[in-house]
Amino acid sequence: MNWIKNWNFKRAASALTGIWAFLLVTAFPLYAKNRYSQMGVHKFEFFLGISAACLLPAAFFLYGGKLHFLSYQKRRSDEGAEGRSLRCRLSGLDLAMLSYLAACCLSWLFSSDRRQGWIGVSGWFMGLRTQLMFVLIYALVSRGFCLSAFWKRALLTGHLLGSGSVFSLGVLHRFGLDPLDMYRGLDESYRLLFLSTIGQASWYSSYVCLALVPGAVLFFVSEKLWVRLTLGAYCMLGFATVVTQNSDSAFAAMAALFFVLFLAACDGPGRMERFFETALLMLGSFKITGILQLLFPEAAVQLDGMSEFLSQSTETWIVFLALCFAYAGFLFYRQRRPEKCDFVSKKGMRAGVCLLAGGALLLYGGAVWLNTSGLSERLWGIRSGNQYLMFDRFWGNSRGFIWKFTLEAFGKLPFWRKLVGVGPDCFSSWCYGDQQLQRQLDHFFGMNQTLTNAHNEFLNALFCIGILGLLAYLAVFMAAFRRFFAARNVSWIALAAAAGICVYGAHNFFCYQQICCAPYLFLLLGLAENVRKFPHAAAHRTGGFNHTTS
Repeated sequence: MNWIKNWNFKRAASALTGIWAFLLVTAFPLYAKNRYSQMGVHKFEFFLGISAACLLPAAFFLYGGKLHFLSYQKRRSDEGAEGRSLRCRLSGLDLAMLSYLAACCLSWLFSSDRRQGWIGVSGWFMGLRTQLMFVLIYALVSRGFCLSAFWKRALLTGHLLGSGSVFSLGVLHRFGLDPLDMYRGLDESYRLLFLSTIGQASWYSSYVCLALVPGAVLFFVSEKLWVRLTLGAYCMLGFATVVTQNSDSAFAAMAALFFVLFLAACDGPGRMERFFETALLMLGSFKITGILQLLFPEAAVQLDGMSEFLSQSTETWIVFLALCFAYAGFLFYRQRRPEKCDFVSKKGMRAGVCLLAGGALLLYGGAVWLNTSGLSERLWGIRSGNQYLMFDRFWGNSRGFIWKFTLEAFGKLPFWRKLVGVGPDCFSSWCYGDQQLQRQLDHFFGMNQTLTNAHNEFLNALFCIGILGLLAYLAVFMAAFRRFFAARNVSWIALAAAAGICVYGAHNFFCYQQICCAPYLFLLLGLAENVRKFPHAAAHRTGGFNHTTS
């Protein structure tokens, strides 16, 4: 029993979890077997392979070892410090995560197609098996992983190199350069839809927005010049690929990122200065990209309106220059009157920006409703055909039709089915198994296309895992943001998780859960919960490792 007493199982679990996380942030985004052919399948196979090789043994070592240790302690009738250390209170996020897991299992149990409910639809594979893996990621990283200085450096460096390589290739692709020959055999008309080593543009957008968050947050909080210069270059590369990836949902994600950074900037003038710098970095990157597009028009790929507006329009030049003047004025005032630069009401500032953001969303929603319903034309003689103001069936690349279809189909479900859903990732199985629903989809999309999900992660969760599942999933988001934003001064990882949960939610309000993005979210939540639970090193908890939280 000495090996149990010395916690060797914890070291093994921690090492395996660290290896898995390192492979996820470095090798996984760059893995591109057979280029873009079946890339989603190959990415999932890679994820499943490293998870089976690392996470499952880690879970056995961690939880199996704990059970043996508790049994050993009970036989000795000794409730010492080591025994007490094993009892760790569940946080609100832990409970929300367990509720989400229970809701997914319940939905699968009552699924009409348990095979698809377990595996998921082909190409996405977001069935119960994958959801179990996601919750296991959170559990192992938050409780069984020793986030030592070594692992912090390894994961951060690996993430910056891995994601930076993906960003670089994405930018090069948008300027007609393909150093890895990814486009070989791909028709010219499809090149706008695929880029870098992630694949489909919406998948790439999901990955980029979440992968950029740790670098942007660390740039926001860091004090060391060399760190800020390195991260500044990384962030400019990331923002350059955001403005060229051609998905509008990425800009909603960036708005969410800067919303959270502004809330954090209300802590004091120093943080507000960093907020200005981060915003200038983003806008500057947008404008430099636009200049390159104008200098090399034949090489630059033609993008949709929002992307070109942000990179090339005069209006964004005006905003950029106005922000420069505001930043200069803020610095001048801080230098001249340092004693009067502290914020009087930090809570008031945060409440104010929340009200402004909420008001802006309501105003936009009202404008869309007035324009779409024709009421604005009847009242004021104004009607716009702008795609952002006309919510018809073709809005958002047919999301108008998809969302309406999903809500109507959900409304026809019996009450008990509304509670538990049709089964994890069983959207297509249910809809194409109903003749009436299938006719609607075939009429709109054609016989040769299959709608696999609701193209809104929360609406898809409502349909697939029901009201109970959606409430549990939303509880994960709300508990995570509340817990980690409160710990923003404990660790930059906590602030990154708070920003990441908002970025992911904003982006996937227009997108869906998939393997190129979702594992990063659960990894980030696990890391933040780790530093939240164990803010100070404890030898008995880490088995001799140094547990830093800087």
